[in-house]
Amino acid sequence: MVNISNSTFGRTHEAIDYHRYPLYTVVGDNMNLGAYIKNQGISVYSLSKKSSVPYTTLCSICNGTANVMECRVNTIVKIADSLGVSLLDVINGSLSIPQKYNFINGEIKIDSSDLPKALKHTIKELEEYDRNNDTMFYECADMLYMMADRFLKDGAIDSETRDKLIMKYPIA
Repeated sequence: MVNISNSTFGRTHEAIDYHRYPLYTVVGDNMNLGAYIKNQGISVYSLSKKSSVPYTTLCSICNGTANVMECRVNTIVKIADSLGVSLLDVINGSLSIPQKYNFINGEIKIDSSDLPKALKHTIKELEEYDRNNDTMFYECADMLYMMADRFLKDGAIDSETRDKLIMKYPIA
């Protein structure tokens, strides 16, 4: 976060990092705020409470009677931050529904009895993370990939097992 000083009013504002939601990719058509929150199952009232933007203001934005380009920047920042989306997506009406991933492929079976202890521990830890919301899943999966490569090189696992691990726990 970066502090931004407003010398006109003598106040300091904290800039919001809108790239902190990297776990989602988007699919589907772009939509405006009203369609987006409806599709997400979020009511205008709950968004109003969460964002501290007045209910009537949000109603006007969502039903199109208020132009987003004419709203105060602070209002749009609060909305974007509350939804966890980019400020520009709210302004441009280019919001998209996040695609949910199933990060663990349950169809791939791995015999864990032959795996080294460290690899077993990493797999157990990996499966405990919230795959849709926890960035630790990615860090742990990266660790799993590095360990699998190392154990393959050392001869502790075969290439088929390494490939199964990567297909079972994909991060891309």
